[in-house]
Formats: sequence, structure tokens, C-alpha cells
Amino acid sequence: MNKESTANKTSKKRNKVAIIISAILAAAQLGASAWFSYTLIKLNILQPWQNSVIIAILALLEFLTVYKLIISKKTRLAPRIILSVLSVIISAAAVVGAQYIGQATSFIETITGDHYEDMAYKVLALKDSKISDVKQLDSKKVAFLTTDPNCEKAKNTLKDTVKYVAEDSTDLATMIASVTENKVEAIVLADSYIDTLEENKNEFATNHKVIYEFTVRVEAKAEANRVDVVKQPFALYISGSDSRNGISKTARSDVNIVAVVRPAEGKILLVSIPRDYYVQLHGTTGTKDKLTHAGIYGINMSKTTIEDLLGISINYTLKVSFDTVIKIVDKVDGIDIDSDTKFTAWTNRSCKFTVGVQHVGSDCALAFARERYAYTAGDRHRGENQQQVITKLIDKITSPHYITRWMDIMKAAEGSFETSLSYDEITDFARFQLSELKSWKVESISLDGTGASMPTYSMGSQNLYVMIPNQETIDAAKAKIAEYLK
Repeated sequence: MNKESTANKTSKKRNKVAIIISAILAAAQLGASAWFSYTLIKLNILQPWQNSVIIAILALLEFLTVYKLIISKKTRLAPRIILSVLSVIISAAAVVGAQYIGQATSFIETITGDHYEDMAYKVLALKDSKISDVKQLDSKKVAFLTTDPNCEKAKNTLKDTVKYVAEDSTDLATMIASVTENKVEAIVLADSYIDTLEENKNEFATNHKVIYEFTVRVEAKAEANRVDVVKQPFALYISGSDSRNGISKTARSDVNIVAVVRPAEGKILLVSIPRDYYVQLHGTTGTKDKLTHAGIYGINMSKTTIEDLLGISINYTLKVSFDTVIKIVDKVDGIDIDSDTKFTAWTNRSCKFTVGVQHVGSDCALAFARERYAYTAGDRHRGENQQQVITKLIDKITSPHYITRWMDIMKAAEGSFETSLSYDEITDFARFQLSELKSWKVESISLDGTGASMPTYSMGSQNLYVMIPNQETIDAAKAKIAEYLK
């Protein structure tokens, strides 16, 4: 009797422990399932009925777990162990899924949030000047370029470090001459201007030294003209920044493509505009400038300048860094490009291209997109290469094989691009693509022109290589864009 009593007590104790463990597992499963359901609804890329089905399945599994593990007294030990293991598996899967979805949500929130551009500045003195520290400029004359839209912010930022005397200049060449002729002790220039100077005037770097650096942060305003992106055609401006220091840095726009999308028909028109196109920057008068220099003033200047050129309203912008190409191509296992010329890439000598179709990885895809010296058409041919790379990427990431890897693709590209598309517009479009699994048809055209040497708005009286627009190609592009947007 005592042995039987002891056995009953032991059995009850085991049952009690089993119920406690079962309750903990059920609670963990409930929490994990609830977290997964929340992230799934927040991401919002599935149809509402699909979300409902998934949540209903999770709820059913939770009910069965609770009923069998806790409520039902008939459940024996072996089934209880199996259900416990199943509960752990469900909980783990829900946690991993929630984290995975949460990363995608965070990524979309990052690229669609409030954006700022950091404009890096350098204070420069003559190489042989006795000035070697910014503090030595106290009460000394320092020249600023007033055509820089952030000139006043740069002045105020430097004032926090040293009390200098500001000298305004409206022409870059005159400003450089002022320090050479000892009219001022130093000049202040944004990195974008310095890059262009060094590209076109090699002696600038050898004649000057950097004595101080600072950054000015400005709000990046790329206004959106919103439409229903799954039903209405829209225009997206793609700006390829040449910044190697992050997407937030202002830099020249070396890639300028207008993508006109017709979602209902699954059609995209890519209009490539040469970086050296000689255009009137929006809101300026007098001397024209290279289109690439518009990026110095922020993405909205590039957008509005192209709107003026093509006579259209661009709905959204997408700013991309060179790093993006590398990261995305890696995630889609490379792309097949078709080269019409045999050459060794100027920017990456390890990339050697033959005539015809060839599979390339990320580094060589980027080199192909940046090549212009191998072609007699120069920048015009580079624009065609860029369109080809974009087209191949669209084909890959919208195919059923890679649609399930969008999360990985987006994570890899995090920090590499920004857009004025909203969170809801991106998820609406992703949901549309998932439901339709469209195979997009991409059409490409390019604007053309003739080379010339002209002064520019940004760089002043110094003559630079520019491309004088061919109006016939502009008119043809306008007609094609109108056809897609109607």
C-alpha cells in the first residue's frame, strides 16, 4: 500500500511537472506565433486572405497544443513528448520567420524614411603657405563659392571653429586665383568640386593642401508626385552616385536614367541621359552645366533639371551608389551581359570582356557599367551598358527562382540606396509582383549629342568637356515617354 501510494505521488508529481513544462512551451509558442503574425501583417506583402490563412493555421496549432498538452488529461507521455518537440519546432520557426520579416521591414523603413545628405568640405591653403592649422585663420580672409547652395551653412559651420573673415566669389577660377595671388589665406570647397577639379586640372592637388575638413548636413528633398503604383504608369528617376563614401554623401550623378513603368502591362521604358549632357540646371540662368554636376546640389536638382529637359513630371526618385550593383549581382549569382566590343575594363583591369554573351560576377558587372574609354561613342555607350545591367537585374530579381530571395537581396543592398517611394507603395508593388509573377518587358532608348568644350555653371569659366544635346533624340524620347505615361 505504501509502495502504491508512493508510486501515485511520484506519478502526480511527474504529471504536474509535465503540465508546467507544457504550459511554458504553449506560452512560448503563443508568443512566437503572435510575433510572427504581427511582423507578417506589418510587412504587408501578402494578400489579406493569405495573411488570414497563415494566422488561422498558427492559431489552430496553438489550440491543439494547449488542448493536448494542458487541458486533456488523457494525453499519454509519448504523445506529450512528441507534441512538446513539435511546439518547440513551431516556436523556433516562428521566431526565425519573424526576425527575417523584421529585417525586410526595417530595410524598407530605412530607405523610405527622412533622408539627409552630408556635404563634405575641405579648407585649402597653398602648398607652400605657412598656414598649417585652421586656427591660424583667425581674423584672416577665407574665400567661399556662392554658387554652392549650402554656402551659408558651410560658413556658419566653420565659424564654430575659427573666427575668419569671409570673402564671396561667384566664379571658381577666380576663387582659386584669389588664394594663388595671396588675396585670401584659404578657400573652402565641397569635395564634389574638388573631385571635378582634380579630374580636369591635375595641378590643383599638387598646388594646394588640406588644413581642415568638416561636414554640412542638409535635408534631401526629392518631392514625390504619388500615384497608385500597381495600377497607374509612373516615372522613376534613377540617380547613380559616384560617391564611394556612402549613399548620404552628395556627389556627382554619373548615372541618369528615367524608368517609365506601366505595371498593368508589365512594361518598363529606360531612358538614359549622358552624364555630360549640357543642360540648364533648374532654377538657374546664364551658363549651362553638365547634368552630372546637378548631383552636387542634391538629387532634387537632378530630378527637376531632367523634368525641364524632357517636359515631364517625375513621380519618384531612386538614388543608388556604386556599391549597390556589386551587392545585388552577388545575391542573384551573377548576370549574363552581351558585349559588342572586346576590351579590358579601364576601372578594373582583371575584367576582360569578349564579344558576345558572357556570365559576369559583381566586380565585372560594375566595371562593364562604368566603361566608356573602350568605345568610340564614349559616355553614350556607357549609358547603354548601364541599361543592360539594370535590365538583366530586373529579369533576375523578378523571376520565380529569385522572388523568394528578395529579403536577402534587400538586406544586401541596405545602406546603398534611398527612394522617395513610400513604405506602402513598395509593399503594394511587391505584393502585386508576388501575386502576378510578371515577366517584365524592358525597352531602352538613349539621348545623344556631340562633344564640345564649354564653361559650366558649377566650375565657372574653366572649359570642360560637355555634350551638346541632339534635339531630335530628345523629341523622340518625349514622344516615347508620353506613350508609356498616357
